[in-house]
Amino acid sequence: MRKHFRAPIAALLALLLLLTAGCGAQSSPETAEPTPEPTPAHAHSWQHGVCTSCGKVCEHRWENGKCRLCGMVCLHRMEDGVCEICGFGCAHAVHDGETLICGRCGQKVDHSFVNGVCTRCGEKPFFFTELKKLPYALTVPASSHGTTETFHYPLHVGEVVPGAHATELPEDRRMRDLIVYLPPGYDPEAQYDVVIVVPGAGHNVHSWMEWPHHLSTPVGRLTGPELMDRLIESGLIPPMILVAAEYYQSGTAEEIAVPFEDDLRGRVLPFLAANYGTYASIDEDGVFHPAPEHFAYVAASFGAMVGWQMIPTATDLFSYWALLSGAFQNDEQLTERINEGVSAEHPIHWLYAGDGQLASGWRPYMHRIEHLNENCACLQTDGNLCFLTLDKGGHSYPTWDVGLINSLQVFFRSRYDPAQAGAPA
Repeated sequence: MRKHFRAPIAALLALLLLLTAGCGAQSSPETAEPTPEPTPAHAHSWQHGVCTSCGKVCEHRWENGKCRLCGMVCLHRMEDGVCEICGFGCAHAVHDGETLICGRCGQKVDHSFVNGVCTRCGEKPFFFTELKKLPYALTVPASSHGTTETFHYPLHVGEVVPGAHATELPEDRRMRDLIVYLPPGYDPEAQYDVVIVVPGAGHNVHSWMEWPHHLSTPVGRLTGPELMDRLIESGLIPPMILVAAEYYQSGTAEEIAVPFEDDLRGRVLPFLAANYGTYASIDEDGVFHPAPEHFAYVAASFGAMVGWQMIPTATDLFSYWALLSGAFQNDEQLTERINEGVSAEHPIHWLYAGDGQLASGWRPYMHRIEHLNENCACLQTDGNLCFLTLDKGGHSYPTWDVGLINSLQVFFRSRYDPAQAGAPA
């Protein structure tokens, strides 16, 4: 009987050995089948981010607005110049001169003036030259309004405090006022450009800000804040802070310029930096740090004459100037002071001068600007200097309002390149 069982047992053992050997061969690295490699990306047939062969959806790796895996170009969804999809930030190198639409991302962007020419479209600033040809937007009441705050301070000593001083006499030498206009939607945590407006002789801060003798529209004359509301809402200018300041009205422009600059440098601008959202700052030691590329000085009549005297020493406070109906007297002396005082470190980004054609001094003023153009390398009419004559304009606030409108369109958007304009090193 044992002979009958030997053959089946032997066969069973042989089968077990074969199976064991087979399993060992499959688990051995030398005999295992290679694992198939994943299909490489370049083998996909991409169309609109999907492979037409296998249906795989590309996990985009964006680079400069284009996927470097599938080659798909992003259909940008721009927000503040940055695509929410691919993160592409548009440099807005090109835009349409009329619509201001960027040709790359479709966003509306302002002109970028360098030496009087837009780097995006080649346009020069568009200045209004006639009172009757102002844009319709300025004749329509704004839907939102800024706010004004009034302060006063004693001369030479004491702090700037809220409220206006009691006397109405512009020649009062004891106190000076400030009126601060804040644009609609003002955010104290944001930073704004600042424009200082200065009146003519015999006037005060209320001249620019409160007297309704300004630009005439079908619904009446505009005060300074009403004009700013409409300029901002129409998009002609970005939101900015407007500040009316006063100077000491006793003496010549040259005599007044020194204490007025000291007042601006030591009290007015530091007060604004400490209490409002500006680009200037006060450090922990109480030291004032100006930001001239974000501050402008706009003045009319005698205030403009004071401004001419300040330019050689105050470009570290203001890079932008609009001097309206205020010719200087000594061409050679002022030319020499400007050439010595203005440097590439603190250049004049833009200087707008203008007058009304009906004003008695407009032609001499124009000739003096031509003299500066010929003799000051840092002031060039094909770059950062212009003189504009307002047709049918007189020596009055409607003329100066147009000067304000024109200058604010290029202030803070315009840049001055000394290398291109030949300014002294």
